Amino acid sequence: MAEVTTAISHVLVPTDGSEGALKAAAFAGQLARTLDARISVILVQSEDLIMPHAWGAGEYPAGTPYSSMSVDEIRDMLEQRLREKELPATVRALGSLGQEPESSIVWGHAAEEICRFAQEHNVDLIVIGSHGRTGIRRALLGSVSHAVANQAPCPVTIVR
Repeated sequence: MAEVTTAISHVLVPTDGSEGALKAAAFAGQLARTLDARISVILVQSEDLIMPHAWGAGEYPAGTPYSSMSVDEIRDMLEQRLREKELPATVRALGSLGQEPESSIVWGHAAEEICRFAQEHNVDLIVIGSHGRTGIRRALLGSVSHAVANQAPCPVTIVR
């Protein structure tokens, strides 16, 4: 039988900047202060976001049409927005910590990338927000928090 470790020294907080994610970050910050644990923040972006921009579905704030940008330029622009908005909001929600949280932006399927990060970085606990979808919306849109809870290599706390 495998030995059970109860020490939590590394907490992963997936974020998308939503209210649920910010609540989860606040909870994770309290937990990290109590346990003197370090925190990693991950924001997973879907490749599906790039194509609508490449098709010219909007204008870049400075006036450059997305359709005149390369896929790499669109990806960089989207990542820059995340670094300027969602990540700082999540770090603020964490509150004062003993050490600066590590942050990462990755591309792929959210649940898979969160679980992969947890495995590769020896995460002891994932604290993730719930959007609170039920019924048909959950069936159609899925639940990242539910998928993470079922696939993660470590315990998962879902914050509502």
